Amino acid sequence: MPRTNRVARLTLHAAATSVVMTASLAASPAQAAADPLPSHWCFVNGVEAPPGNVYGTTGNDTILCENDVVNVIIYGGGGADNIRVKGLVIDSQVLGGDGDDIIQVNNLYPRNGDSSVRGGAGDDTITTALVVGTAEHGATVYGDHGNDTITTGSVMGQPGEYERGGGQVLGNDDDDVIRTSRVDLGGRVLGGSGNDTIEPKSVGDESSGVIMGGPGNDTIRGQNDTQLVIGPGYAQVDGGLGINKCKVKHFSTGDRVRSTVANCVIS
Repeated sequence: MPRTNRVARLTLHAAATSVVMTASLAASPAQAAADPLPSHWCFVNGVEAPPGNVYGTTGNDTILCENDVVNVIIYGGGGADNIRVKGLVIDSQVLGGDGDDIIQVNNLYPRNGDSSVRGGAGDDTITTALVVGTAEHGATVYGDHGNDTITTGSVMGQPGEYERGGGQVLGNDDDDVIRTSRVDLGGRVLGGSGNDTIEPKSVGDESSGVIMGGPGNDTIRGQNDTQLVIGPGYAQVDGGLGINKCKVKHFSTGDRVRSTVANCVIS
């Protein structure tokens, strides 16, 4: 075989190999970019938490998460814990545990599962931004046992044909103070047992929203002891069992009233 043909074939083979290697190297950064980033960046008492769920101790802990938390459980455990999540709570649970906890989180964002915040036993202070769920996946704040103070942004469900709920705030047991922004699109605020004070900014101004005091002598009113205007949608305010004081009025009048008030002494 002539030497010139053999050299030509070797040259072509080397060129083809070079093209394949170049393509492989070019594809590597794209593959690396597709790898998921860590779902959270959290610290427990100043020490960075390993990947996975985040746990406090039996004492007083400070838990800080700098970004979104995705598919994790953050559990304060015993003691008076201070838990703060600066990013979204995506398909995750933030649990205070026993003790008088302070919990501050950003929006609850149920994407493929449920997102929730629970105070646990103790007199907890819970602050969240939006509590917006869907018909399939809930966004819920629980006070649990103790005299809790809960402050949230809007509590809403999912816009659509039936305005299905999924965003809710539950005071649960004992005497709770619950302050929210808009309660609409199927959103619900339930005081639970005890003498609760519930102060939403509005209820059912577009579609539907529910406020229920539950057992106990409850107070339902607007923010900062103002009169709560409900409607013009299908707002429901129900004081529940007990002697309940409601500083409430309907947005609409006459035959246009779609909102309802029950088990309340109107003031």
